[in-house]
Amino acid sequence: MSVPVSADPGAAPVPPGDDAKQRVPGTFVLVHFLALLGAWMGVLVPSLVSVALKVERMDAAGKVGTLSLALGVGALVALVANPLFGLLSDRTTSRFGARRPWMVIGTAGGFVGIAVIAYASSTWEIVVGWCLAQCFYNALVAAIYGALADQVPERQMGFASAVLALANPLATLGGTFLVDALNASTIALMLVPAIVGAALVVPFLLYGRDRRVTEDQVPSLTLRQLIAFLWTNPVRFPDFGWAWLSRFLMWTSYATVTTYMAYYLSDYLGQNDDAVTHYVFIGSLVANIFILIATVPAGRISDRIGRRKPIVFAAAVLLAASMGVMALATSVTGFLIAQAIVGVGMGVYFAVDIALPADVLPDPNNAAKDLGVMNIAATLPYSLITLIAPTLLALGGGDNYPALFVFGLLAALLAIPAVLPVKRR
Repeated sequence: MSVPVSADPGAAPVPPGDDAKQRVPGTFVLVHFLALLGAWMGVLVPSLVSVALKVERMDAAGKVGTLSLALGVGALVALVANPLFGLLSDRTTSRFGARRPWMVIGTAGGFVGIAVIAYASSTWEIVVGWCLAQCFYNALVAAIYGALADQVPERQMGFASAVLALANPLATLGGTFLVDALNASTIALMLVPAIVGAALVVPFLLYGRDRRVTEDQVPSLTLRQLIAFLWTNPVRFPDFGWAWLSRFLMWTSYATVTTYMAYYLSDYLGQNDDAVTHYVFIGSLVANIFILIATVPAGRISDRIGRRKPIVFAAAVLLAASMGVMALATSVTGFLIAQAIVGVGMGVYFAVDIALPADVLPDPNNAAKDLGVMNIAATLPYSLITLIAPTLLALGGGDNYPALFVFGLLAALLAIPAVLPVKRR
């Protein structure tokens, strides 16, 4: 495997245009789905509950600050890692394909990061472990999305996007079930989801379709391109820029309800440690049932009407409504109702969360890199919310979760005017 880098200009070979792409079979979508499910098992479950429980058991008094530090720094690492590894996979030559080597590296490195957290005895070890996990799991995600953009024609992208989007809720559901079952052992609740996730990547490694290029087909990467890997010019490519902003706002709203869910249940609703893991699982179950119900039909509708923006409009309104219910809730029942609405809203949104960015990619030469830049819109909110949330929670004397959820409500509603200028969809 090689990734040429020099000061000479050049670009990676152009993948087939959309007209040349053949319809992909169900098995293609299936192995991509399983690989993405594995990636999310590794990275989402710790960010939702496992790391929060590890931190609380180590430092109950300073848990909010420690969790904010770990998740915030890790999200910044993810911000860089996703487009960087996407850029490298766009230009990787290997007899195993362009994407597959990075999937192996990402899976192995991500597991190492989770293991560091599992055996950590200090705050800095948790931060280091989470940074490693975010770095390498984002390499895995970048390679999966790159392979999807390489192969799937636009006329199937809504359906494929919806199916792959199910990986997120199913990983959350399966992972939080494991955490609830393994709650007595901090090491097991960290490592078992990561082991299951690694196993789910194997089918793609064995049977997935990958882009193949040889070294003579890949001109060297310029230093300018390497330095600019985090950037896709929104002025030159306005559809991409507006789609990025809308995605950023939707994920900012979603991050407000997921990042501090465990502490919301314990500090605001008064649940004990065992009840927190139980209700995180039940809340995830409720949300993900509705996500599963809503996602594929919304993707089918989007493909049928040939539009993505109306789907975003509906999702933003539903997500804003769920934030309002969370802000007003005073019991676990209110929390579960809010989770149901979150599930419908994010289920509708997940149907186009990948499809809309794939529709407005500026350059097929750099599909994984540009999708990596687009994925910053989904990772950056988790860093920003850890900076904003402590201030919002401190308003009025502390534990002001309604202020946090009003912020999420406004972010969701702002996603509607943000996506309006996208002309292609």
